[in-house]
Amino acid sequence: MGNRANLKHIEGKDMNRFYLKKYLPEYLTSEDMAAIDENATTLGIPRLVLMENAGTGTARITKEIHKVDGEKIVIIAGTGNNGGDGCVAARHLLNLGASVCVILLGQPDDIRTHEAKMNWNILSALDIGIKVVTTKNPSELEQMKNEIKSSDIIIDAILGTGIKGSIREPIATAIQLMNESGKPVIAIDTPTGLDPTTGEVKGTAIKAELTVTFHRMKRGLIDREEYTGKIYVCDIGIPVEAELFTGPGDVRRIVKPRNQYSYKGDYGYVLIIGGSNVYSGAPALAAMASLRTGAGLAIAGVPESVSSVVKSYSPDIIVHPLEGDTLSKSNIPYIQKLLEKVDALVIGPGLGLAPETFDFVKEVLRSSKLKKLPALIDADAIKALKDSLEILRDGNFLLTPHAGEFEIISGVRVSNNWKERVGTCVEFAKENRCTLLLKGHETVITDGKRLKVNRTGNPAMATGGTGDVLSGIAGACLAQGTDTFNAASAGAFIHGKAGNLAYEEKGFHIVASDLLDKIPVILKHFDVNVK
Repeated sequence: MGNRANLKHIEGKDMNRFYLKKYLPEYLTSEDMAAIDENATTLGIPRLVLMENAGTGTARITKEIHKVDGEKIVIIAGTGNNGGDGCVAARHLLNLGASVCVILLGQPDDIRTHEAKMNWNILSALDIGIKVVTTKNPSELEQMKNEIKSSDIIIDAILGTGIKGSIREPIATAIQLMNESGKPVIAIDTPTGLDPTTGEVKGTAIKAELTVTFHRMKRGLIDREEYTGKIYVCDIGIPVEAELFTGPGDVRRIVKPRNQYSYKGDYGYVLIIGGSNVYSGAPALAAMASLRTGAGLAIAGVPESVSSVVKSYSPDIIVHPLEGDTLSKSNIPYIQKLLEKVDALVIGPGLGLAPETFDFVKEVLRSSKLKKLPALIDADAIKALKDSLEILRDGNFLLTPHAGEFEIISGVRVSNNWKERVGTCVEFAKENRCTLLLKGHETVITDGKRLKVNRTGNPAMATGGTGDVLSGIAGACLAQGTDTFNAASAGAFIHGKAGNLAYEEKGFHIVASDLLDKIPVILKHFDVNVK
């Protein structure tokens, strides 16, 4: 097989939930956890249930470590979901015999989520063994100093994984009072002030006796015992599907906020290289999909023989005619100049199978690798790699083959069943140090360390050009700074949802261009306007 991937077909007949977990990351970032939470709600698990499970778990673990019956417990709560977790814990600790004081760092109207406010309101309606206090500023919090010092246990329910920027007041004062109390502090999810992704201390941080973190270990908690104390990982009922299957959380994490002073360069320039005498529409579809996804510019480098056709598709596409009827190494100097001006490359849509074009593809990929430019390789460009997979290694590449193209470069014919594809895909990505998106009814996405499966889409999308639209969507994500794995995950979800909307309107009679106008319909629900 030359230097093609040395893979065997890995069967998935014995796959179960435990088996799948080995393909999921051992540690999570705060962004990972936010996406998983949102995807869990898409599966039908309300955030209120997750909050109840988190608070219940915190109370249970507190009881396992400390005597709580007859003890005084102070819970300092923030105005987000971490504070809501603390309110649930307070209710359960009451039932375990503790007297509880909950200090809210803000006013009830400041509570940011429906679930946290509901749990605050429940506590406010209770009257036996419970005290609830609101504070407006550090001076009011200072007045609670004796309350805090007279406690037996303190629970930090301020920020959790929701930390952004440096610690400000009144949170800084709350941290100081807890740390100086001399009482054991239990942190919910993450000690306030400790970044759960990087482990960086944002000015000041809680020094906890123990931390109850949820679902899975957070990367930033590793080797930070000074702040975390002992760590307990608490299962709150999030199924493996919330992490494995793509969902709206995967889109929200990659959406770039916009402000009134931004300009097109802030949202990425995408270079699409493709097109031939036969396939002139493919690069145009990819370019328009990039723009609809939010790219600042879509630049098409196409053979001059089809450049006028691509230009006529839309005035929004910047078209560079490249000398010749097909692309070859003679076009490399011009392409290298274009690569200097863009943030991501998409190569392959409609490119053609001429031998000189294959040589051109390999040279372009080597150039993009030297420039550390993220590049999506699709369609005919994939076939050019048949005996040259070494080009991929240690680059910044995303491959998007269908099963036939994957067989050409790997030598493996994969099953239609995604469970029987997973092992082969992971090994290919790991061996070639790239991200692989293997298209199918269920699309498998992996970088060899992480795994996603996309289930959006429908059989109506089995028509020419829909793959080019996917390339454009993911290319725009890459151009905005998203890594190849998350760009592929979000891109596949958006692409399939756009196809579903087109199917609802036209049944099995859609064409690829029908997806273009559906992309903004999907993405507008995730728009963030920063004032």
